[in-house]
Amino acid sequence: WRAHKNKFVHGMPPKPPISQVLHLVEVMLGNEETRSAMKELSDWWDLLEKKGPFEDDDPEMALFPDEAVQLLIEFWQWFCFKAGYPHLGQVFHHVAREVANKILQGRLPGVHARETEEYLLQNYSLFVSADDEGASQ
Repeated sequence: WRAHKNKFVHGMPPKPPISQVLHLVEVMLGNEETRSAMKELSDWWDLLEKKGPFEDDDPEMALFPDEAVQLLIEFWQWFCFKAGYPHLGQVFHHVAREVANKILQGRLPGVHARETEEYLLQNYSLFVSADDEGASQ
């Protein structure tokens, strides 16, 4: 078990600081096109939570926002390249979308709120680090 754990832990890419994830969320929600795409995805997740899961042939599957998802994938890849951040899909694609979703749904107060940083540290400490942990920005 220890050998497996060490391989897993030491094989993981470095954890970016929370500020980088929040920077992505801020830019994503600040741009009309990506905010709209994120809102479509957020609405889909809300539908899934209320009525899902759906089978492939259920009529609700026609509501899946394919284009919005593709736009958000392309956006975070472009963002990482332009910002000079490591291209860490699990962090920048999944974690940032989750935070943006919670902000759009009113479950988190905003990008720069202390509650948002605490949410990231409590729920995603495997993927992100506190800014004062010495990770490069």
